[in-house]
Amino acid sequence: MCPPTGGSDPLALSIDVGTSSARVMLWDLQGRAVENVHAQVAYRMKMTSEGGVEMDMEELATYVERCLDAALSNAGEKAQQVAVVGVSTFWHSCLGVDARGRPVTPLYNWADMRAAAAAHRLREQLDAQSIHARTGCPLHPSYYPARLAWLRESFPDTFSKVAQWISPGEFLYRRWFGRGDVPISISMASATGLFNQKRCVWDEELLNQLGLSVKHFASIAADGERLEGLPSTYAARWPALANKPFCLPYGDGACSNVGSGCMDSTRMALNLGTSGALRVLWDIRQEALDPDPPAGLWRYRVDRYRPLIGAAFSDGGLVYDWMQRTLRLPENAENLLLERAPGDHGLLFLPFLAGERSFGWSLSAKASLLGLQLDTTPLDILAAGMEAVAMQFAEAVERLSPLFPKASHIVASGGALGRSPLWAQMMADAIGRPIGLSKEAEASSRGAALLALETIKLLQLPHPTVPVERTFEPRAAYHETFLRMRARMRAAREQLL
Repeated sequence: MCPPTGGSDPLALSIDVGTSSARVMLWDLQGRAVENVHAQVAYRMKMTSEGGVEMDMEELATYVERCLDAALSNAGEKAQQVAVVGVSTFWHSCLGVDARGRPVTPLYNWADMRAAAAAHRLREQLDAQSIHARTGCPLHPSYYPARLAWLRESFPDTFSKVAQWISPGEFLYRRWFGRGDVPISISMASATGLFNQKRCVWDEELLNQLGLSVKHFASIAADGERLEGLPSTYAARWPALANKPFCLPYGDGACSNVGSGCMDSTRMALNLGTSGALRVLWDIRQEALDPDPPAGLWRYRVDRYRPLIGAAFSDGGLVYDWMQRTLRLPENAENLLLERAPGDHGLLFLPFLAGERSFGWSLSAKASLLGLQLDTTPLDILAAGMEAVAMQFAEAVERLSPLFPKASHIVASGGALGRSPLWAQMMADAIGRPIGLSKEAEASSRGAALLALETIKLLQLPHPTVPVERTFEPRAAYHETFLRMRARMRAAREQLL
């Protein structure tokens, strides 16, 4: 947190729309959160028995607006110091709107797996390798191509009513500014699976193959494009923001890298929340790097000049949450595991409770637990689950390292690691490198604010790096054990998936 700011010091307001809550905060020019302003509103996506994960977009907009109301109320006179608004929203999700901008469909979340059969057909019909190279995204239910193919097949009447497919951020801006022509940022477009990473335009070859065209999507914005001038209803509701620039939304993962200070190829950003990701961001104007994503990894963007390559895991902190709920673990479960060596339980867990993204992008992966016997305990199963997630990250580091040989620092963030020093230590042991736990708990919010301040030229990125709260050093003997466990895990995955 930052000390009291002067009466005229400009601030950035961040709106972070996540999959389970919205957060609004204020930030100063040093990237420090302003005290006593933070507001958070929780919500829950609807999950269906068929694997659907969705939400009513107007309901989500109401939650976000309530959160913004609360933060501005908390800010008091400091709200007048807001110079710019930055927004982070979750990648890959979409909804369909009609010609008047009204929702025709729910908002479909990246975790919605109902398009698995459609993804399978597209893999058979199209050149999946070429599509991955051009768009940075595999053919998978998480992305637009399979999802839109599924919707057309399953709900043809609804599909025919859709004028455009948009992301949640575009919907919010259309609602707030009363405009139907809000463009999509390169950041948000880059993670749809329909964006040509080399040319920074919609990939018309793929759109034609899917029976779609660029008119079905928002136009792609220029870097730095922003909206100003709220109409009367929202200007009266948020007078401090009435004539302030709103930067177009960025993807949450891009913001997380920026907010954690991982903005060149010497740093890997490791994030473990409900899900997990490992990402490297760099600026092509400053580093002569332009690799295509290898098999198993993806490539998205912050903007035209700053790409990211990384891995994403559907099972992150949710593994712990599921086990805590299902196994009725004791409150001191982690303390009971502190002195145990990895793998001493003899179990092997494949962490695909919510399906698989990196590395195989399987369309039918399910979690598995191998090695159960009569004396297996809930604590044994918890340890196996946490170790499995750590081994996924170790595999990601191994795959990213040849692309970024200078990546000597791993900076970790995310609620699951912040709450669990044990898990952070497991990460270091599995990866075999030191892990620095970032002091910044709200990396996505901070990143959205810093990018917004950069857009209006109040600061220049990369910003000074975030201090590390604690460094976890790998233990050589445990790392050797993890290497053997990873070999078993790869063999089990090949047999079972």
